[in-house]
Amino acid sequence: MAIAEMKKVMIASHRSEVGAFLEALQQKGIVQVLDAERAMVSKEWPDLQVEGQRPRDVQEMVSRLETAIDFLNDHAVGKSETSIFKPLVEVDPGSYSDIVSGKEALALLDETEALNDKIDGLLTDKENTIGLLGMLGPWKDMDLAVEEISDSEKTSCIAGLLPDKNFDEVVEKLGEVSAGVEVVGMTGAMRVCVVACMKEDKGVAQKILRSGDFEVVSFDGMEGTVSELLEKHKQGLCDIESSIVSCNEKAAELSGKKLSLQILFDHFQNLLGREETRVSVPGTESTVLLEGWVKKRHFGQLEKVVGGFGASSVTEMEIAEGEEPPVDIDNPSAVRPFETITRLYGMPSPVDVDPTVFLAPFFALFFGLCLTDAGYGIIMVAGLWWAIRKMQGNKGALWMVLTCSVMAIIAGALTGGWFGDAVQTLVPAKYAWVNGFREKIMLFDPITNPMPFFKLSLALGYAQIMFGLVIAFFNNLRRKEYAAAVCEQLAWLIFLNSIVLYGVTKKTSPGVSAFFGIVALSQVFVIFFFTERKSGIAGRIGGGTFALFSTVFYLGDVLSYVRLMALGMVTAGLGIAVNILVKLVMEVPYVGWVLGALLFVGGHLFNMAMSTLSSFVHSLRLQFVEFFPKFLAGGGHDFRPMKEEYKHVTIKKAEGRSG
Repeated sequence: MAIAEMKKVMIASHRSEVGAFLEALQQKGIVQVLDAERAMVSKEWPDLQVEGQRPRDVQEMVSRLETAIDFLNDHAVGKSETSIFKPLVEVDPGSYSDIVSGKEALALLDETEALNDKIDGLLTDKENTIGLLGMLGPWKDMDLAVEEISDSEKTSCIAGLLPDKNFDEVVEKLGEVSAGVEVVGMTGAMRVCVVACMKEDKGVAQKILRSGDFEVVSFDGMEGTVSELLEKHKQGLCDIESSIVSCNEKAAELSGKKLSLQILFDHFQNLLGREETRVSVPGTESTVLLEGWVKKRHFGQLEKVVGGFGASSVTEMEIAEGEEPPVDIDNPSAVRPFETITRLYGMPSPVDVDPTVFLAPFFALFFGLCLTDAGYGIIMVAGLWWAIRKMQGNKGALWMVLTCSVMAIIAGALTGGWFGDAVQTLVPAKYAWVNGFREKIMLFDPITNPMPFFKLSLALGYAQIMFGLVIAFFNNLRRKEYAAAVCEQLAWLIFLNSIVLYGVTKKTSPGVSAFFGIVALSQVFVIFFFTERKSGIAGRIGGGTFALFSTVFYLGDVLSYVRLMALGMVTAGLGIAVNILVKLVMEVPYVGWVLGALLFVGGHLFNMAMSTLSSFVHSLRLQFVEFFPKFLAGGGHDFRPMKEEYKHVTIKKAEGRSG
């Protein structure tokens, strides 16, 4: 329920065992190691060495494995072992160790790469063959062997395509140099032809042909007639396609073994993380210095890890002036799902308070009031419960939305929202007890009587804003910032509440009202002169004037919470509109009930989806824009310990390892 307390540590490890030590440290996942640029020891001892050389062999292996896995995924057949809810394959530690230490996975990698290269080569050959067939096609009616279209001792032959529109003009010009043209056929708007001329006139003929957009076709390296070549290359294309099919079948067979490559990828990916850490930290010729951060409650675990290595040691360090520790937040299980909201906003600074426990009840309540439909809430709870049971990994966000959905059920029941007004309009009269039950548990109907909803929204907004000031007040007291606590929070708490109480009691108790007016005026003096305590007279007056003007901002913040009522009524209104359409459709003869049922399901699912999105976004906005700025500075750096990360597999929990 607070920001985790951090310790700065220095770990010294002999280079002979640093690899094994980093692996043990990575498995624990409790230490954030600083590279040489951020480590204070590098600034104090600039002569320390940094290896700096990237582990290219490990990087290359990771790249090879990634390419091989993508190749096998593209050729996989049958049902996948993974799903949207379980994206990682679960393996036991023994199988993981066997694959990592064995040679079978590496042999599979070589075989996969060879097959991939072969398919790439075949596809290139296929593309080239198709291109060649396309080039030869227009010449299929030529009986002359292609090797005869060449220069002789006295004559030259040029084969190519000539645009039909330029044909007559080009033939006329070629006639002037005694060159002849034989047309073999047509392809589109081009004439397929062979031009023959005397060898000494070849240059002039080529110039004439270029002026007519003549496209030269070369038969270099070919022998035989075009029809023979076409037959030969068509057969070659069939052979290539057959080989591709065979290779694809082999790739599909190998895809059944891709788990070995996925395990090897995750192993080398973690190894890469350790190696990148090792080469980025400072050290001497024989020792590596790992400066970093660990949570105070994990320091004992770190000592046990270090104690398992004879040439490694750990000591606590003083935090340097101006150095900020990274931030992590620890909350009880009931509140932990709402850390999603805090992390979306950004981590608090080390001197802030963790807002999670304070925002959780407000966010859930606001979400429920925005949705305000018990029917939608029930469907969401059922769907989320199913997803949580199926899903693998971190389920915090799902638990958070499930909690909010429970609040939607409560809010909907208290405001009479069950799929809009479906109970009143679509339930047959013989089941009138259903509507009776709805009315019995309902406090008010926001459609016919919106004022209670309006007042509730304003009251919740005012309460949350005041609560934010109270949090800031006690946080400043904790930090011994007494002047800030009194002048920036306590003064505003007294001032704003005195104004409210002045307005409430003005007509009923004039004497009490006058007292609250005097109290409010006394705080005006404090706010005006002591908001800018470190400035001169002009700065104090300017800052104080702006601070008093901020009263308008507080009013705007409170009015922002009216969106709770607005969104709740929009959800109800759209639900009512859907039910009206359903009732009209149900009057259609024969198929009315079917169409009505489809419209009811589709319409309410759409309304639920849009309303859920709006409820989340606007509840989020109220926390980020109205609540957090009252007490949260933000800007903290997230605590990122070196730990094992898995992209493809998860390892069943076993002693000394978890996945």
